[in-house]
Parts: sequence; structure tokens; C-alpha cells
Amino acid sequence: MGKWMNGYLEKLAANRRENLEAGGLERINLQHELGKLTARERIEQLADPGSFEEIGSLVREFRLGLEGDARPSPSDGVVMGLAEVNGRPLMVYSLDFTVMSGAIGDQGIWKIAELVQMAGQQQMPIIGIFDSAGSRFSFKDGYVGLNGLGQLVRSYCLYSGVIPQISLILGPCTGPIAQVPVLSDFLIINRNTGFLWWGGDIGSDDAGSAEFHMEKSGQCDLLADSDEEAIDQVKQLLTFIPQNFREKPLTIKASDDPERAEEALLDVMPDNPKFTYDIHEVIELIVDDAAFFELKEDFAPNMVVGFARFDGMVTGIAATNPDEFSGIMEPNSSDKYDRFIMFLDAFNIPLLTISDTPAFPPGDKWERLGVIRHGAKNLHGYSHLTNPKITLVLRRSYGGSNIVLGCSKMGPDFIYGWPTVEFAPTGPESIVQAVFHKELTKAKQEGNYEEVYDFFLSILKEHFSVMTMGKTFTTYYTVHEVIDPRQTRARIVKALRATANKHEEVPQKRRFIKPA
Repeated sequence: MGKWMNGYLEKLAANRRENLEAGGLERINLQHELGKLTARERIEQLADPGSFEEIGSLVREFRLGLEGDARPSPSDGVVMGLAEVNGRPLMVYSLDFTVMSGAIGDQGIWKIAELVQMAGQQQMPIIGIFDSAGSRFSFKDGYVGLNGLGQLVRSYCLYSGVIPQISLILGPCTGPIAQVPVLSDFLIINRNTGFLWWGGDIGSDDAGSAEFHMEKSGQCDLLADSDEEAIDQVKQLLTFIPQNFREKPLTIKASDDPERAEEALLDVMPDNPKFTYDIHEVIELIVDDAAFFELKEDFAPNMVVGFARFDGMVTGIAATNPDEFSGIMEPNSSDKYDRFIMFLDAFNIPLLTISDTPAFPPGDKWERLGVIRHGAKNLHGYSHLTNPKITLVLRRSYGGSNIVLGCSKMGPDFIYGWPTVEFAPTGPESIVQAVFHKELTKAKQEGNYEEVYDFFLSILKEHFSVMTMGKTFTTYYTVHEVIDPRQTRARIVKALRATANKHEEVPQKRRFIKPA
């Protein structure tokens, strides 16, 4: 090797040493004291050993500080590159809080924008790890990196539905950069160190916290108690989603019998329809090994969404939960449902919808919150789904839930119902009050109100029962088949196998226009 090469290699080695030192030992120690891993440690925790190949390691902040001295900025505060997770390639970037508190610079933002574009072109997932105090500020240039941010945001939007996008907030994430993680398909936040805030005054103690974005804003999909747990959640999530929109999720060999009959399903639902039950009990009894990977668990809990497997086949589950607000479809649950089914359709993941709900709540309060507008998103969204769609109706299917949850002629591939199902335009109790008002008024005067009310209610319930409506296959809301609850798992497995190679198209168009 010529002597002339030695000098270049020495410079390269010095650059790498500086990158490994990041913001210095003191800043690294502080990061650990705060309960956080460093940017590189996070990537090492995520990637298969020895698989990370860094990109852009030479990049530095290319301007002088106020004193005229160049500020140390190894990798310009962004560690990124190609990695493998359980053998599958993906792109990952991690903001380095030890370098200027992770504040994003002009070169760093362009690095990330380039990486996202590379991930899109090479059809592989992009993982972003955020730990940043916001944008850097220059008295000369103002906030730097905004031009690159535009390119980054555009790439996230253009490759949405093309490649999976996952973001982790493991420290602060404030200012303009805060819009990037919420553009991702999934957002994971460390409940102890994560903080997401666009800007402006903070009006409450919990604003910006992980719990705030899980329970109130609905932007968080998963909460973690540590960086390690958050990264483990990414690995779990990746097992349910494909490499890109052209591929399918990995089917694994299942140990759980696909024909398993589940006697316990007969005891889940209470005898009295006035009492509730937890839909998680049903889900865990029918999926492989009772394993359900739930998302947005504490946001609109009346709608449960997440991933599971049936005989090793990945399936997205969206289920109303009678144990929370009776399983009503209010605005937040509608939005939660809409976003989830859009992701499933984008990546051709089958949808299992489980319905037991009195549907959309009436009244002034809900109208002011836009219950019609939010429900219209579900109508529009479900109408455009082309992925495999299976509906399971358990008990109540009232009002608009017949349509938005795939219980009618909205294009589900298979609709199954337990014999306990009731289809009705609204709750039978309301109909009794409206239709038999005079009879009930007279009964109240005569002291036999409950007897008369129960009589009329029983007649309506018999009329609305699927065992009655099922006799007319096309005129009324009904199901393809009423099934023994114990055979639920076997029916779903067979339906998934039948739809594995389905091909469905919607009318050709430039794009659809979703309700506001």
C-alpha cells in the first residue's frame, strides 16, 4: 500500500473515532443517567449483530458558530444506515442527543431525507429513532434545516403505503421535526423519557407526555418503559408486516390446532344482554396461542385493534368492545378504526372485523363532535378495501354499524354470526318506546309497565334475531352463515385460506377523496 493512502486512511480512522465519541464522555454519561441509550446503542440493540452499515458518517455541520469557531458535530447528530433485523434488511436513523441535544441541523436533515428516499426506492422499511430538542438556530440563517425538512416530509408522504414506516420517540421531539414521527404508520413512545410537542404554550401537566399521546391525542400506538422495550416492540411489530406493499407478511408454522373447537366461547357472553363482556376474551380464545398484539390500547378502548395469527397467517383484528362505553362507534373509535384498516389494505393484510355494538351514539353532544363526519370516513374507507375481509358478528349489530363494520353488502368476503346476533335499525329498546308509547303509558297507569314492556321487547328481539332475518338472505341485513361459537376459529382459518389469493379492484381513478 502506498504511503499516500496512509494519510487518507488515518483521516478516515480519526473521523470514525470522533463519531464513536459522539458528544463526549460527559454527554454520554448524562444520557445513561437519564435512563436512555445513545443513538448508536439504540441501533446496536435493534440490528442483528454486525449488520449495521453506516451511511453519511463523514457529514458535519458546515458553518461557523457565533464565535467563529466550528462546533463539533460528529455525523451532524444523525447516525443512520442499512441494517438487518432478524435477517430482513431495512433502513434506520437515530438522532444523537449527545450532539447539541439532538437539535437537527441542515446537513443532518438532508441525510435523513436521503435515507427515506433510498428506503422507498429499495422497497424496505424505514425506522426512525427520535431524541431531539428541535431545530438548531442561527442568528444569520434563523432555523436551519427547514428546506431539507420539506423534502423529508414529502418522502414520508409519498412512500406511505409503499414501505412500512415506524418511529420511536425515546427522548424529546419538539418543533418542526415533531411532524415526522406522526406521519409514520406506527409510533412507539418511551413513557419515562419520551416527549412530543409541536410548540406553543403547554396548558396541562401531562401535555406532550407518552400517556397524553396515547390516551388523548391518539397519536401513540405503543408505550414502553425503556429504550430496550421500545426496540423489542419494533421487532415484534415487524413480524406482522411485510417488507413492502408488493409482498405478504410472513406465514409461520403454527403449533396451535387450526380446527380447535373452543368450549369456553359458550361462557363469554352474559345471559342478560344488559351486561357486558370484554372482547379480549373472545380474541384470545380464537387466535393462535392466545397471542394478540394490541395497538392504541388506551385510546378509544371501545374499539380494539391489533395483530394476531390464525394457523400462522397474519391477520389484523378490529373489534368493538362492549366492556367499554358499550362498544359505541364515536369519533375517536371511528378514527382509530379507519387508520388501522387503511394500513391493512395498503399492505394486503387480511382484516377480521368483530362486531357487537349499538352503533353510533345519538344526541347533541355527539353531533357537535362530528359523529357523522367521522363515521363517513369508515364508510368511505371500508368501501375501498381490496384486502381479504372477514366479518364476525357476535350479538348486537344496530344502526350504521351494519355497514361500517362489514356486516352488509360492503364487500366483505365472508360474514359469520353467532346465533345470538340481532340486526336492527336501532336498539330494540328505543323502538319499543317509540312504537308502543300509548300502550306503555297505559301500562304505567295500571301498574304493569315492566310486564308490558318486556312483552313488546321480546317480540321485537325475536323479529330482529339473525335466526329470523337469516331466512331472507338478500333483503335484510344478515350473514353468510350462522355458526356454532365453538367453531369460530376453524371458520376464520378456512376463510383466510380461501381468500389468500383473492383479487379485487375498485374503479380506476386518480385518487379517492375521503370525507373531511
